[in-house]
Amino acid sequence: MARICKAFVPIVAMSVLLAGCWDKRELNQLAIVSMVGMDYDRENGMKTIYYQIINPVSGVVSDGGSPAGNEAPVYTFKIDARSYGEMKSTIHKLLSRRLFVAHNRALIVSERAAKQGIRDFVNYIEMQPNARSSIPLLVANGPISRIMKTFTPLESVPSDSIDSKLKYLTSDSLIGGERVKMRDLIERMQRAEAIVLPMVKDTEKRRTSNSNDAAVQIDANKNNLIIEGGAVFQDYKMVGKLDDTELVWYHLLNGDKGRHTKLFKVDGKQLTIQFQLEDISRSVHWRNQQPVVKIHIDLELSTVYSIEYVPQNWQEVKQLEHEVANTITKELHAFHKKTVENGWELLKIRETLERYLTKRRQTEKVVAMKDIEVDIDLNARVLHIGSIRKTY
Repeated sequence: MARICKAFVPIVAMSVLLAGCWDKRELNQLAIVSMVGMDYDRENGMKTIYYQIINPVSGVVSDGGSPAGNEAPVYTFKIDARSYGEMKSTIHKLLSRRLFVAHNRALIVSERAAKQGIRDFVNYIEMQPNARSSIPLLVANGPISRIMKTFTPLESVPSDSIDSKLKYLTSDSLIGGERVKMRDLIERMQRAEAIVLPMVKDTEKRRTSNSNDAAVQIDANKNNLIIEGGAVFQDYKMVGKLDDTELVWYHLLNGDKGRHTKLFKVDGKQLTIQFQLEDISRSVHWRNQQPVVKIHIDLELSTVYSIEYVPQNWQEVKQLEHEVANTITKELHAFHKKTVENGWELLKIRETLERYLTKRRQTEKVVAMKDIEVDIDLNARVLHIGSIRKTY
């Protein structure tokens, strides 16, 4: 018996040293954040943070056996303070649970705050416990208070709707792109480059906007959030906007591979073409003592969605390829010209040139953006034809 007791003494002593869960938090103590909004009023110096927090009892069956249908899926809390740090001390005047931001799905900043600069906001988000920099960052095209208080159809919470829309706009079009997360903004700003972030706005409101009444309304174009246009950022400040067409060329020139469908005119006929980036490469050479950055693009074309006209022979296919390539090339040159006129380094032109100069040990050369010539060489090939040879 004594030997058995002696054997257990070391085990008991070692168990005291075992790690345990000393800082656990029960789920009912947490305010799980699904979306964060930010605004700044320069006139009164007040900063505003909106926390959209998941309602844990939404959809839960009540004591009487019926669903708690009147419960909103999320609640939006608005916190005002003179600094982001002050909010940590005042938030619990309104919020009864501890913030948990690890499941945040979207960050939205107001347009006026974006134009004044969001460096402090980025630092504030980065310093949050359990914060992630892999969250998409959007700019509100309209009052952010309305966006943060808008329910969306189909998805249970608005942040899921935004996240899903961004995903499909990236894969099924070139209006969206991969590099719209906060970490992408930080990386571009560190390299003194520009970046384009998506803009979001709310659609026309219904007379009632609570979640229960919204669920029985059939018109999804009302009381919804729409992603449209892009905000150009330099040095953490919004300096301009792009429309949806310009976003297509921006994402194409930056190597995004979404399938985009667009109406073209070929040989005087309207024709719907789907195109997708196959490959993009950049090179540098010198012409008349000036650097020339050449961008070569290979596109795959498809007439699967063309109901207006179907090419009937090899010559018509080649003409289609040629005219589509010419049209897109002109659009790309026009877009590049706009970026140069506005001083936006959106297309990695300087990065390409600096890499070339470094390779040749000529980093002492300083070249202004306006002095860098850009050639765009685009090759388009029809790889997919629709299943009918002739439209009805």
